[in-house]
Amino acid sequence: MQKKNHPLLTSIIAILSCLLILQTPLAAHAAVQPSQLNNRQGLLLDLGRHPLSEPSLERIIDAAATAKLDYVVLHLSDNEHLSFHSAYLGNKASATVLSQRHLKKLVMFANAKGVQVVPDVDFPSHAGAILKQLKRKHPKTYRAVKLDKQTIDYTKKKSITVVKKIYHELDAAFKHQPHRDLILGADEVPGDGTAHKSLTTFINQINLDQNKHGFTTTIWNDSLYKKELPKLDTNIVINYWSQSGNHSEARQLNSRKAKRVSVPDLIAANRKIVNANSYATYYQLKYIDNANDDRYFLEYLHDQYRPNLFNEIDVYGQNQNRTVESDVTTTGTLVSLWGHDSKDVSVQTIVDFVRRIEVPK
Repeated sequence: MQKKNHPLLTSIIAILSCLLILQTPLAAHAAVQPSQLNNRQGLLLDLGRHPLSEPSLERIIDAAATAKLDYVVLHLSDNEHLSFHSAYLGNKASATVLSQRHLKKLVMFANAKGVQVVPDVDFPSHAGAILKQLKRKHPKTYRAVKLDKQTIDYTKKKSITVVKKIYHELDAAFKHQPHRDLILGADEVPGDGTAHKSLTTFINQINLDQNKHGFTTTIWNDSLYKKELPKLDTNIVINYWSQSGNHSEARQLNSRKAKRVSVPDLIAANRKIVNANSYATYYQLKYIDNANDDRYFLEYLHDQYRPNLFNEIDVYGQNQNRTVESDVTTTGTLVSLWGHDSKDVSVQTIVDFVRRIEVPK
């Protein structure tokens, strides 16, 4: 028997099919805008050890714009201090514990200056301050996810759930920008190569979730094993500070050279790299305003550093801060101002220093 055509019914089915297609979630990597950090120049401020207020941060962001820096990373927590308010963690906002409202104001201020603000909350290590707050607010969860006093257990699914909750709060504060990136850390993570299989899974799960929320993610290079690189999500950016992790013992260096990723490994895998050379682009806030130290750092950065000079372990097993990687074609550089023992350094001193920074492209 010949099937009877129903034009109206056919049209309704076609419309419903289109709606279903539109509502089907896209692959996370396709939905998120690719990161631009590998071709931009940035500044990291260590608020985990040198807390700053919103007005002070506005002054430094303004100085970064003057220095023609493209983005400012806010290292919002570390083992010493948690610098943002979290409803989930239950800490109180203050002058140096930035509320969601203050974070949004910073983003708006930076937007007007043409500067991107990148949140940086490290996991699974460097999480000491968050773990302390988690112990107060959610003691049962704390016991479930604690690996040690500074590290959440990256082998546990519960840890991924906790990290997602914290990052989702930050997403709301940092989403109103043309480019959206988040640094999730993954540096100096304890455990052997077997355990780091779980670290790769942990990173990928967080990356996938952040992609769905419109953010790309960045990790530091030092805990990434060569054999894990093919399994790492391809859109994750690598901040390359040191293959050695600033270790100096011969056995440790030989082991890290054999197992930890190098810049050539990343190039071969077509990975996006930001140069965060731990000799040329790292500076301690406590040294700022020491004329000789300031001059050496700023002149070395301007005159000798180039985006293709990396801190790697050489063929002799020595840590080498001037390894030339001629195949690097990107120009991304991150200057990091770390805050150990710097409580007496004034905001004005930091502002004046930042204005003097010139990063080669």
